[in-house]
Amino acid sequence: MAQARSLRNIEVRHKSFKAIEWMHFILCSGDVLLAGRILSDYFDIFMASSRACRLLFRTRGVLETEMEAIDKDLKYFVSKYYTKIYRGTTERLPLCLSTIATLLDIVPLLRACGPAWVTWQHPLDRKIGTLGKLNRAASNPHASLSASGTRHCKADLVSSFVELYVPKEWAGTTGKQPEATGIPVESLVISEDVGPDCALLSRKKRILHLSGMELEGMRAARMLQSATEMPLTVEAKKYYRAKLASGSVAGSTPVGSNSDKHRRRNYFVRINSKEEFFLPDRTVAKHLGLTFGAVFHYAAVFIDGRAMSLAYAEQVKTAKDRFGRYGYLAMSYRTETFFGLGGSTYYLPVAALSAVVATVEREGLHYVLHTREPFFASE
Repeated sequence: MAQARSLRNIEVRHKSFKAIEWMHFILCSGDVLLAGRILSDYFDIFMASSRACRLLFRTRGVLETEMEAIDKDLKYFVSKYYTKIYRGTTERLPLCLSTIATLLDIVPLLRACGPAWVTWQHPLDRKIGTLGKLNRAASNPHASLSASGTRHCKADLVSSFVELYVPKEWAGTTGKQPEATGIPVESLVISEDVGPDCALLSRKKRILHLSGMELEGMRAARMLQSATEMPLTVEAKKYYRAKLASGSVAGSTPVGSNSDKHRRRNYFVRINSKEEFFLPDRTVAKHLGLTFGAVFHYAAVFIDGRAMSLAYAEQVKTAKDRFGRYGYLAMSYRTETFFGLGGSTYYLPVAALSAVVATVEREGLHYVLHTREPFFASE
């Protein structure tokens, strides 16, 4: 959830930005923060590098067609950089950087060495940032740094070995209990018909009777599941966190809270939906689409004797869908945006939640940040 934290002021702290933070700016937030604030020509230059990097930094690798798209965007970036930014003048000579031209070598190196994440230096960059604290002697820095680095490596090796192979002895020596594995106690795992199973975490309340809009939403969900029994009252266990099939943990927001102003949240989710459309012969077909909304709670219910996990979600409202009936996002500066929440509410299967997404509010609009690969969650 690093991309859901408050963004650092780049005007004040740009000198302390590390490579991983610049990567986050290029991949996720740069297009939102720069849109409308710089000339369109320069914004196109930045977006060319952003599109290329979003493909380069995928851990699953790239296809040949994607490599051609990367090569096209990088060539556009380099040519426009020297034309629009450097301009071939002596006043802008400090901007004639050799590192810009080396971008043209990326695609040939991809073909020769494999995906970019095999050879990148971000972990090394982060490690170098910790070396300053290990130097304890200004008069003899090399020896001090070597000794401190050796002690830290030995300590990391010992702790990682004993925690893995002799956890009980290590817990008895240090007094720290080993971390629990699996899902927490009182969690519920429900088998899904489609895709991996999801888990409902941290049950907070007892069995409750649904009423009002929640009851109507549950009845509608039961009808969609072709339930044969439609009781007057529906009992459900409410949960307030869920572990999605993608591995991320989605939270919830209390009803009536000012969720638009929260800076860090994990309840705004992307929802896999099905949309109907007409074929040329006027028959109706369906295809997969994406909608967005906020989850209020999760519910475990029995429908025709089968346990199901449902999420009670509220759709977003956008310029494209002002009433929030469907939850479609609008586009602003080629970035997905919405006004806020307040759309229709309904129950949907937890398995339909594909991912947790982050947003940035700017000038009354919420911009959806580009989601990075799960590999970067620990960076």
